[in-house]
Amino acid sequence: MVYKRRAFRYNPGMSESYAPPPPKKGMNCGMWIVVWVLVAIGIGLYLPAFNGVSKRSRMLSASNNARQIMFALKSYAGDHNGRYPDAGPPHPETSNDAFRLLIKAGLFEDERVFSAEASPFLSDNDIGEPPAFNKALESGENHWCIAKGLTDESGGNRAFVFENPVDDKAWPPVWDADAMGRPTPGRAWKGGKILIGRNDGSVNPEKLISTQGPRVPLTDEVNAVIFPPGGSFLPVAK
Repeated sequence: MVYKRRAFRYNPGMSESYAPPPPKKGMNCGMWIVVWVLVAIGIGLYLPAFNGVSKRSRMLSASNNARQIMFALKSYAGDHNGRYPDAGPPHPETSNDAFRLLIKAGLFEDERVFSAEASPFLSDNDIGEPPAFNKALESGENHWCIAKGLTDESGGNRAFVFENPVDDKAWPPVWDADAMGRPTPGRAWKGGKILIGRNDGSVNPEKLISTQGPRVPLTDEVNAVIFPPGGSFLPVAK
C-alpha cells in the first residue's frame, strides 16, 4: 500500500480567527497578602493551644517526679518503723540531705527525679561513688521540699512533698506568684498553681490565693487541711 503525503494547505483566514490562549497569571500582591493573613491567623490560633499542651506536659512530668519521690519515701519508711528520713539520724537539715538517704538506701540511681521543669534547681546526675554518694543532690540540685515530723501513718491529706517555696521559714509556705513560669526560687506555675504531694501519695496542683505578689500562700481552706498550724519543712539547699 502506498501512502500519499498530504500537503498542509495554508488558510489565510486562520491568522485572523485563531489566537493563542493568554498566559496564566501568577498570584498578585493582594492574593499574597490574603494568604499571609490566613497563615498568621492559623498560627495565632495554634500557639495558645500548643503552649497550653506544653505547660500541662511540664506539670505532668514534675508531678510524676514527685510521685516517684513519695513512693521511695514510703519504701524507706517501711524499713524504718514508719519514719521518713527527716526523723532519724543523721537528722538532715535540708531536703537534699534527706533525699540523699534514699539514694544511699538504693532506692534511686538517678538523681534527676529530684528536678522539675522551669526550676533553677536541676540535677547533673552525678551522684558520686558508693557508699557515701557525696556528689548526690549537692546544693542547687533539688527542687522539692519535705514536711517535717510526718510518719507513714500521719493523715493522708497532710502536705508531704511539695515545690520549694520562696521563704525557707514561713509556715504555711509562700510562693512567688510574680515569677510564674520562670526558673527562679519559689516560682509558681502559670495560673498561680503549686504542685503538692500529700501523705496519701496523691499529687495535685493547688491554687495560690492570688496570681500576683512575691509571697503568696495557698487559700486558707487548703492550708487548714494540708499545712496545719505548728508545722515546718526541710528547705532545699541552694
